Amino acid sequence: MTTTDTSAFKPIKLFCCDLNWTYQDKPFIHYPPSAPHDWAFLNPRDYFGWHREFGNSAIFCQAYTFGGYAFYPSRLGPLAPGPGSKLFPALYALARQYGMSTWSYFCVGADLSMSNLRDTWVVPTSRQYAPYGFLAPESPWTDLLCARIAEFLQAYPVDWLLFDWFVYGDLHTDAFLVQPAWFVKEPFLEIIGRPMPDVAEEITPEENLRYKRGVLARQFHRIQKTVRQHSPTTRIIFNMPYWHAAEPVWVDHPMMQESDGLFAESSDVSVLEWLLKVRRPEQRVMTTVIGRIDEGQCDPHSWRHWVDRGCDLFGYAWGMPPDFRPHRSYDAGMQVIHNAFAELS
Repeated sequence: MTTTDTSAFKPIKLFCCDLNWTYQDKPFIHYPPSAPHDWAFLNPRDYFGWHREFGNSAIFCQAYTFGGYAFYPSRLGPLAPGPGSKLFPALYALARQYGMSTWSYFCVGADLSMSNLRDTWVVPTSRQYAPYGFLAPESPWTDLLCARIAEFLQAYPVDWLLFDWFVYGDLHTDAFLVQPAWFVKEPFLEIIGRPMPDVAEEITPEENLRYKRGVLARQFHRIQKTVRQHSPTTRIIFNMPYWHAAEPVWVDHPMMQESDGLFAESSDVSVLEWLLKVRRPEQRVMTTVIGRIDEGQCDPHSWRHWVDRGCDLFGYAWGMPPDFRPHRSYDAGMQVIHNAFAELS
């Protein structure tokens, strides 16, 4: 098993008040995606200062939310209104001023605006998971995504980019069955070696697995090439999420072998032990110790165990607009992580 010399290991401490989502308590408690105006009027210094005082060693903010709007002056999609389009530039400048590394974010699998404006880019049946569905890596969506990545990195060569929801058709990619579609026809022939069937039932389990691995490898290499061309020093890390250790779709996948880090959106023991086992020596492994609302997926108290194993720490929480700070329901876990970050200083 690969191990890390923890005597010299300095973990990344990265918590974020997540701007992808909101916490709402009316008419009942629910967590809808953020709208462009929800976080547009945040004070950058307040946002930066809160995270710095919490004990972060890095600052995180989305380039584009998964809802499909940007916190920087993009020419390739909707912007957060008013000062919201200048939020990331202000945070980037503050991070440089205080000598902190910067992380940003793109969602690979979803863009709520584009999934409704370009229904023909959505994987068939993927709206069964959620109304917005998942955008197909074989469709022109990947062209737009890579154009956005290039535009962003040319202006803000961040230290790390987190690519979220690197999936095919569902967050449970391993179980999803490939569906015939116009964008599947050509790559199916190239990857599988026979014409795309007219119905999904005629695609064999072996073909399902091989096809998903193949098209996701192509999308990964497109993203990797774009980052390397426009910001060679930016490191990349991908979130699936993993539901189990060694899911066949990910075993020995190029994303696993060539990313700069391996990211678990959980503190699941079996998943993290697997990532620590298969990591390359230069790859970081990051665990999420607070954030997931699925029961048992995140354990704030596990932080010391994973740091001792050589893992970085990630966490997130949702606020109630216009207050970005975590909702009070997070208080107990937040105190644990705050104390952990202080102890690791």
